[in-house]
Amino acid sequence: MNSVLYALTLSGALLGATTFEGTLTEPQAATAAQVAPTTPVAPAAKTIPATALVPAQSLAPAATAAPASQTITPTTLGPDHVLATAPTIIDEEIAKIIYDFPDYVPVPLWKGSITIQGSDTMASTLTALAEAFNRLYPDVKFNIRGGGSGQALEDLVTGTCDFASVSRDLTDAEVAQIKKDSGVDVVEIKIASGGACVIVNADNPITKITREQLNGVFAITHSMTKDPIFSWKELDPTSPLGEEWIALYVTDENSSTMKTFTDFAMPNERFTTSYFYREPSPSSVVNACCAYKTAIGVGSYKHMQPRAKTLAVSGDNGKTFVAPTEMNIYTGKYPMSRPLELVAVLDKQGNLPPLLLDFARFILSETGQDEIHDEGYSPANPKQLPAFIVKAHAAAAEAAPHALHKSSPGAEPNATPSAMPGVAP
Repeated sequence: MNSVLYALTLSGALLGATTFEGTLTEPQAATAAQVAPTTPVAPAAKTIPATALVPAQSLAPAATAAPASQTITPTTLGPDHVLATAPTIIDEEIAKIIYDFPDYVPVPLWKGSITIQGSDTMASTLTALAEAFNRLYPDVKFNIRGGGSGQALEDLVTGTCDFASVSRDLTDAEVAQIKKDSGVDVVEIKIASGGACVIVNADNPITKITREQLNGVFAITHSMTKDPIFSWKELDPTSPLGEEWIALYVTDENSSTMKTFTDFAMPNERFTTSYFYREPSPSSVVNACCAYKTAIGVGSYKHMQPRAKTLAVSGDNGKTFVAPTEMNIYTGKYPMSRPLELVAVLDKQGNLPPLLLDFARFILSETGQDEIHDEGYSPANPKQLPAFIVKAHAAAAEAAPHALHKSSPGAEPNATPSAMPGVAP
């Protein structure tokens, strides 16, 4: 009997602890809490008013209130702390010169091919001009090659190329030889101006150099100086490069860039062999000057880079120094300025073939000169256009009377180029 009551009492205790039915005593409540903890009851829900958000604040945490606005007085910079000006996109004087060139008036679609060979310096610029011409005349095929001016003049005589690109004036002897070999007249068309530049590393403090110093540095016989110049200290006693030797970088001696330099600094002399490096192109010379602090090189103004700089040059034994700026190259004030020319032979009637003539007309227009400037060269002179180019512009304008010169909005439709500003009659 007692055992039955004990079993029933134990069963009831276990059942009560599991189901929590009925009233639990304190011991039973403790046991139940250990077996299955009760889930906390969530507080009563509250209604939270929505905050209106402006677009810039969407999904962003609330910002700390900004302090009251203040007026900040500009800092006055002393002479040693003047900020550098932004690079000039185009010199204002150069822009006016380019604007004075005649507009290019398109003609009926051309078909054919033009082969140009010669100056490595001019190759990329001529390619840019060809691409611009192709936007008007996609059926004209261009073949543009470098290789140097000397070989190009020979190929011009044999008919291998239509134009020889030469970044210098032809000598009288060269013109006479071409006439003799071809049996016809030759024409030189100046399309731009460039400059052979003396280049050093941008961190080199030197800023100028004389013709005599160039001769002492580059020429093995140094005819203009008593002694050769080997170290930077010999060239400039204050140079931080001190006794370090000057490393010379040049390109092919047959290139127009090098011929311009040698005619100026070391005529009829050979290059020294000390610390002398010959690079495959003018741009490679500039790259070397960017890379090596002891470098000095001869290259083209067109290929300049931020880690290199050009030196002002004196051709009068140090009395005046002229930097190779766009305007100084255009005017010829810079001692090593040079023309960039296309050379062609005329036909038996003394004319330039029509397609070649129109490409030359395109180059000597505002559009063409813009392309040339974008390539890093100074323009030709709009007041010294060849007579046959002026005549070609006039013929194109007459064929399209609706095309008025931009500087003469009220001009007569059939106005000739001789009446246009900046065009020589």
